[in-house]
Amino acid sequence: MEKRKAYNIRFHFDPRTKLILLILFSVVVMIDVTDGPAYVVRAIMTYIPVILVCLEGKPHIGARFTVLFIFATWLTEVAQDNIGGVAGMLILFLCFMITQFAPTMIMVWYCISTTKISEFMAAMNRMHLPQGLTISIAVMMRFFPTLSEEYRAIRDAMRMRGIALGRGRVTKMIEYRLVPLLFSCINIGDELSAAAVTRGLGAPVKRTNVCEIGFHGMDYVVVVVTLALAILYIYLSGANGLV
Repeated sequence: MEKRKAYNIRFHFDPRTKLILLILFSVVVMIDVTDGPAYVVRAIMTYIPVILVCLEGKPHIGARFTVLFIFATWLTEVAQDNIGGVAGMLILFLCFMITQFAPTMIMVWYCISTTKISEFMAAMNRMHLPQGLTISIAVMMRFFPTLSEEYRAIRDAMRMRGIALGRGRVTKMIEYRLVPLLFSCINIGDELSAAAVTRGLGAPVKRTNVCEIGFHGMDYVVVVVTLALAILYIYLSGANGLV
């Protein structure tokens, strides 16, 4: 138990660290590089979210992303040389979306799944951000995981009733899955708003928080390494005339 507690303290990053990493990845994603030294730096940065996910005790997700990224990279080279026409364009587009945006998407998933709302609120209060912005982001962070759980529940219920995609039942899938999901979105939004009001998030007083946040050694290491790679990537991209 003591070893596990030490492990969690060592690798539990501050919410502000995760926000800095997300901003850096968002900047890097805006520059498209397909070869050269800049591409090598980009490939190295791609696996930073994978390492962070593995440190959180979910190596299977990191392994899936690694396999998907390698497969998309390989399929891009194959499609460029051997597949033409509309099929080739579709394959290249899908592979481009995976290699270009998947690192940022897994970083977003990492931030949402590993950050408690209380920690996030405490970090935003220390940054003196407006309450309107902080509450909006907090509600959004709760909305998507709750929506995912709701969709899985609807999917399981439809499977029990024999309603699945295909087999001539596409219209039923839309009717029995998407329509309930849309109504669930409305209910989830109302419930989260009511929960925020109940907890006094909009009250004009200074909030207190019992959770402990702060920068540790690993926070500085990860931020410095990612920042150095991002600066190097932008510099190499500029040398190639891409920025």
